[in-house]
Amino acid sequence: MRVLLVEDTPRLAEAVAEILRKSGYGADVAQTGFDGLGMATSGAYDVVLLDIMLPDMSGMDVLRELRAAGETVPVILLTARQGVGDRVAGLDAGADDYLSKPFHASELLARIRAVTRRPATYRAGNAIEACGMRLDGVERTVACKGSSEALELTERESQLLEALMRRAGSAVARSALMARVWGPTVCADENRLEVLVHALRDKLEACGAPARIETVRGVGYRLVER
Repeated sequence: MRVLLVEDTPRLAEAVAEILRKSGYGADVAQTGFDGLGMATSGAYDVVLLDIMLPDMSGMDVLRELRAAGETVPVILLTARQGVGDRVAGLDAGADDYLSKPFHASELLARIRAVTRRPATYRAGNAIEACGMRLDGVERTVACKGSSEALELTERESQLLEALMRRAGSAVARSALMARVWGPTVCADENRLEVLVHALRDKLEACGAPARIETVRGVGYRLVER
């Protein structure tokens, strides 16, 4: 799972990013609202942690523009403000949750799990289940129903499979997959994605996985049950 943290306090941003990475998440940091908005609309992220007080534009403005653009990525607002009115305004603007500073790492991780449960099912340890498979993103292994052995994946194969499992049954755009695997600021060639998809397909077929990766012409790829 990939998380975007939009936070302008370097020390706090570094600490939160380290918590996320140690918990098995990919984490990127934006220090301005403008940069955060651009990264959040890339399709690379499963959840956005958004500070309300930013130097160039408020987190509320970032959130409103994000929702106006049709982006449905879950957003958790982070703020030192304690007022009920601020929480209500944030939720009405399109936030999925609200966390007051200072916060405990365990609560932050629990809230991330809560807003990213569907459409796939998440289990303890950040494992994800969909299409008869269980992916452990930390160990980078996937277990299939009816098989006693776990399939080992590379880091990028694991990221790709998770992105497809999170939207199992639905087409995922090539651009979103490339941003997810290589990051939104990296210009990746589509051939690299095709090679990665081919390698993952071979592994899933070799172990008799109950799901397969379909090519959706003109769009990208989709994970479906066999």
